[in-house]
Amino acid sequence: MSILRIVSRYAKSIFDLAKADGNLDQVHDDVMNAWEVAKNEEFVDFLKSPIIPVNKKKDVIDAVFAKSDKHLVKTFHVMIEHKRESYMGDFCRTFHLMYNKEKHVSAVRLTTAVELSEETIKDLLETFKTKGLLEPQVELIKEVKPSIIGGFILEFDGQIYNASLLHQLDQMKKQFSENLYTKNI
Repeated sequence: MSILRIVSRYAKSIFDLAKADGNLDQVHDDVMNAWEVAKNEEFVDFLKSPIIPVNKKKDVIDAVFAKSDKHLVKTFHVMIEHKRESYMGDFCRTFHLMYNKEKHVSAVRLTTAVELSEETIKDLLETFKTKGLLEPQVELIKEVKPSIIGGFILEFDGQIYNASLLHQLDQMKKQFSENLYTKNI
């Protein structure tokens, strides 16, 4: 079974429970905290270790997430029992995507060659919103990458809008490499 399918099932079950209980926002906050913890390599190595008994791992989860939602903690226990603790970060990311979809928030990554002004970013995002490509609310991650030379790359909802000069130069290079005057067999 694929990782995406596995974590989607865990995330959907917690999402549905939280929504039914009316504490979706609180569970989302707990999941975001868990995601930060899951980024700690030592913590993940501890959970993945075959030497450490399952009960000890559960005790650590209970201690670390003592103030978190009980269903979330129980889900982490089930993941540990089924040796899927290494998917904790993927689970948190999937839950976050479900939450954003429910709240009509687009997660957007904007990559530019230089730092853009807030006004320019606002205008750019507004253009995509008016075309119906982005939700009214945007969760923006900005990245400066001089290697794209100029322009921008906008990633959202599994789509990439690449308006970088590097991409345009690559496209031109590809077009020039095709010889239109010879017959292709």
